[in-house]
Amino acid sequence: MRHNYEEFQSLRREAERCLKADDLNSAAAYVEAAVTLARKRHCGFYRSEPLERIPIEIARRTLVTEAAAARPARTKIGRVLHVATVLNEVGGLTRMMRRWIAADAGRHHSLALLRHPGAPPSSVRQAVEARGGQIHVISATRGGPVEWARALRKLSLDFDLVVLHVSNEEPTPGIAFADERNRPPVVLVNHADHAFWVGLSVCDLIASSRVSGERLVVERRGIPAERHAILPIQIDPPKRKHSRAEAREKLGIPAGGPLLVSVARGVKYRTMGGVSFADMHVEALLAHPDARLLVVGPGEPADWQEAIAATSGRIMGRPETPDPSLAFEAADVYLDSYPFVSITSMLEAGGLGAPCVTLFPYPSDANVMSTDMPGLAPTIGFATSMAGYNRVLTDWLADPEALRRRGDETAANVKRLHTTPNWLESLEALYAKALTIPPVTPLREKGTPADEEFYEGYPDILLNEVFGEFDSVEAILKRSLRLMSLPERLRVWRRLARANTFEGPWDALRNLLPEWLPRFVNRLKGGSS
Repeated sequence: MRHNYEEFQSLRREAERCLKADDLNSAAAYVEAAVTLARKRHCGFYRSEPLERIPIEIARRTLVTEAAAARPARTKIGRVLHVATVLNEVGGLTRMMRRWIAADAGRHHSLALLRHPGAPPSSVRQAVEARGGQIHVISATRGGPVEWARALRKLSLDFDLVVLHVSNEEPTPGIAFADERNRPPVVLVNHADHAFWVGLSVCDLIASSRVSGERLVVERRGIPAERHAILPIQIDPPKRKHSRAEAREKLGIPAGGPLLVSVARGVKYRTMGGVSFADMHVEALLAHPDARLLVVGPGEPADWQEAIAATSGRIMGRPETPDPSLAFEAADVYLDSYPFVSITSMLEAGGLGAPCVTLFPYPSDANVMSTDMPGLAPTIGFATSMAGYNRVLTDWLADPEALRRRGDETAANVKRLHTTPNWLESLEALYAKALTIPPVTPLREKGTPADEEFYEGYPDILLNEVFGEFDSVEAILKRSLRLMSLPERLRVWRRLARANTFEGPWDALRNLLPEWLPRFVNRLKGGSS
């Protein structure tokens, strides 16, 4: 983490250099790169005041003089603007936004997309249109984060609330909402509660889905508890289209014996200490020769082959899919992904009556890395060691009747807390709090920002082992290169070329172009507006 910290500081200094030179889009690009590094390679802190100050200073120079005329105070929330960087077909964040919009039937909902390539997922578009809203592609215009922040702020003034579903490293909202005058309240969805992210300074309210996320917000990110709210993850009302047997048949899985199921993005099944997710289940499968394991997300990696052979092919890996509902319906037992939990998937499986098991072999201070979602705790098989995990699986599979009762109880708890109408009570409480909480005022902050507080305890010391993606600084800069001004882009481009960062001539040429250009061309061709 010390080495990561030093490289983070080097990127932060580059942002400060560009800020001093009044190269504001390049400064924002370096902020993005610094956060990308801290997200991928944890640096031992969850808050960086010096980095937060850079978007605020950009706002001071570009937006303060453009504050709109005074508007009446907002007394109700009728129009909501959701803001996202990108929306992936696979993953809980897109489903969460779509479900939020669909469930909140009494309000207008629109969406601002900051960096999404191409058309948004059709399910999101349909949900927005059903609520009388529009989808605005902010970055399909010439410029970079400064110009996009100006457009986002102008758009937001027509709404009563802004909800940020943005990527951890997204710098645009930190510029757009730094001036609190006349803008609507801003809520940030804490969807990456285990990781570093930027934007603390401009969010009036942070919405976490669980208590462990709230703890890090207060204790490590320095946000007062009164600026926090719990909004449980919402799932669609569980409704079977197929029996377990029918779902198994459609998946091509032979009938007979219990089926263990796990569903997540492939990256969540990282092999740890030479032990793969498949290896973890060999003992239980050998103890129950009629049991099978279906894992949807990672496919069948090379280091799974020995475990697959040892169980005579009863471990089956499938690739990621936007609709894993058949796997949930087929599950007799649902297994959390490991070492990276997948809470939304567990809720969806549990809501259909699958009893759930998770492994968390770490100290309690690292509980943000566990599945601690309300609604699951009373019935979940929560193992703190590999031996305990195998014992849970073996005991559960030996008593089908007890397993069925546990599944029914799990389904009732999930439906009670994570589906409408009860979920709407949590949403209304969030809306009410957003209306009454005084706005943050980052432009008025005085004094020198405090340095980051480096920490070598839990969960920090586990994050790189479990989640870390050890990209080089050059690979990280490449992600933000096209946001920079042309002179800075050329300077960094030469550095990346010397480091052989580009994947051939076309990739090198493409990265000379500004990021806004493809989206601008797509809009001219009749793409999303």
